[in-house]
Amino acid sequence: MDIVEKVKSEYKKHYESDAEKLFFSPGRVNLIGEHTDYNGGHVFPCAISLGTYAAAAPRTDSKISCYSLNMAEKV
Repeated sequence: MDIVEKVKSEYKKHYESDAEKLFFSPGRVNLIGEHTDYNGGHVFPCAISLGTYAAAAPRTDSKISCYSLNMAEKV
């Protein structure tokens, strides 16, 4: 099972409904300029294939619930 299918499957298991949205944010490395980007300096970042996946769907009770596959904890 690839990671996208695992995220969808775990979402359905924990929230008993399908995720309506799936997001991916790629990781980033700075080839030059580490710690200068937030000080207004020049950097040379690049995206890498490792990253963070997130699944989401709206709720009707105005609450936010989060679950991490890495921590196995719902908050």
